[in-house]
Amino acid sequence: MTDQELKSFYEKLYFQEVEARDKVNSRLQMPLTLILATLGAVAFLLDNFDHQPGAWTASRMAFTFLFATGSIVLVLAIMRFARALYNHEYHFLPDSLETAEYRALLEQTYKEFAERERLVSEAMNTYIVEAYIQYAAFNTRVNDRRSAYIHLCNGAIIASAALFISAFLTFHFGDLNKSTIKAATEVVVAKPVEVRIQDSRRQP
Repeated sequence: MTDQELKSFYEKLYFQEVEARDKVNSRLQMPLTLILATLGAVAFLLDNFDHQPGAWTASRMAFTFLFATGSIVLVLAIMRFARALYNHEYHFLPDSLETAEYRALLEQTYKEFAERERLVSEAMNTYIVEAYIQYAAFNTRVNDRRSAYIHLCNGAIIASAALFISAFLTFHFGDLNKSTIKAATEVVVAKPVEVRIQDSRRQP
């Protein structure tokens, strides 16, 4: 590989990782949608569950276990989603002003040399190639770390969904939906009922 081919190779790797950042951001949309949908299901189950303290039947215990475990796994999924979304720094090539200032410094440094133009050109080329290598490697590690968190998040979402589906089946077939349970009819007597017995016999 010639120096120019190596420079083109490192340049390609750098821009590939920059594009990978956008792809990672796009991949976060699906877990976010699934997490919001799962939270809606959690709210439904929690709101319609027939809470009866002391009435611990087998179906209630199974539902409570599945719901609690699913909630814990869902929290883990949310934490991993947050880790994939937030607090990741990317490194980019120096801006045009910084690059121009560096070139001016090189020209000032080599102004007394006969081969000033060649030395400045080689130094600038080295400067850019080193930036490609360093920043591409750094951004690769960031993208790999974020992708790993997304993978763990998706796994946790699938696990929590399986637990909540099992909890819903227990909720449905175990008659734990308070909206379908008929409440006992309460009869309140406001005042005593007066009963009169009329004697139909004639008086002598």
